[in-house]
Amino acid sequence: MQAKMLPPPSIINIYVLLLPELLMLDMVGPAEVFNFANRYSQQKFKLHFIGPCSDIESGMGLKLQVTPLPKQLEEGSWLLLPGLEGADIDFASDALKASVQWLGNGQQFCKIVSVCAGTLLLGHADMLQRRSCTTHHTHLDDLQKLVPSAKVLRDRLFVQDGNLYTSAGVTAGIDLALYLVEQECGASCAAAIARNLVLFSRRSINDPAESPWLTHRNHLHQGVHNVQDKIQADPSRDWSIAELAKVSHCSPRHLARLFKQHTDISCKGYIQKLRMSLAQQLLQNRHLSVEQVALQVGFNDVRQFRRIWRQHSEVSPGTLRSLTIS
Repeated sequence: MQAKMLPPPSIINIYVLLLPELLMLDMVGPAEVFNFANRYSQQKFKLHFIGPCSDIESGMGLKLQVTPLPKQLEEGSWLLLPGLEGADIDFASDALKASVQWLGNGQQFCKIVSVCAGTLLLGHADMLQRRSCTTHHTHLDDLQKLVPSAKVLRDRLFVQDGNLYTSAGVTAGIDLALYLVEQECGASCAAAIARNLVLFSRRSINDPAESPWLTHRNHLHQGVHNVQDKIQADPSRDWSIAELAKVSHCSPRHLARLFKQHTDISCKGYIQKLRMSLAQQLLQNRHLSVEQVALQVGFNDVRQFRRIWRQHSEVSPGTLRSLTIS
């Protein structure tokens, strides 16, 4: 009996546009996600690193050699546009002007993906007219002034408008790349990549750019960090201050004071913020009722869940669900 031949894997060509003063993590983070996807899926991604000049120097001083801007693209190609370092980007430079001209020459990409300030380059290339988009929070006002007709969304991790995908600062590019991999390769592939990259919590398209999983961590007290790690590992658990105090090797009263001092939020408030963030993710699953979501994030009483929810959101859980899965 003749063995059944598997079809060859399809290839998506991704052109990564690299410019002087490149912010390396904007490029490396998403690129590694696609690289990992090649290990777990029949769908293959081929990365092409291109630029307006053959040699560029990144913002951290790393010198890179890139391929010239192509005149023709394979059908179904994607564009990945990382951001640049610094608040004042010189769009009058020869490299950026050449890139804007190349983008404006009618290059046909199946998907256009920008990270951080890369969205500004799309604006200069007149590619954001009347489109929904976002960028790093320090450039939101600049982007709106640059493209008045664009719908610049604030406090969003990443935004999709048709074939246009724009993301907020730096690590949001990794979340966006995982989202794209999930669309092309399935949820199990994206989850496997997230585990390999040791991402505790994948963030979705509807999560805010300033995630509660990352805020309140800008301090140097290791004992408090240990407590936060413990809570984040299982935010739905009924944590007591006495139990958490054992983690930090201090009294409950001392932990309460330290936690508030270093995070600017109480232990209880911190747990509630994480639970609400987790609830937002679960509400995107249309098969879970609001009652089931409340139970999964640690509330035995759905009325208490709704009361806490109102403290953190202007819309009801049901309204949020209709917005996120519509």
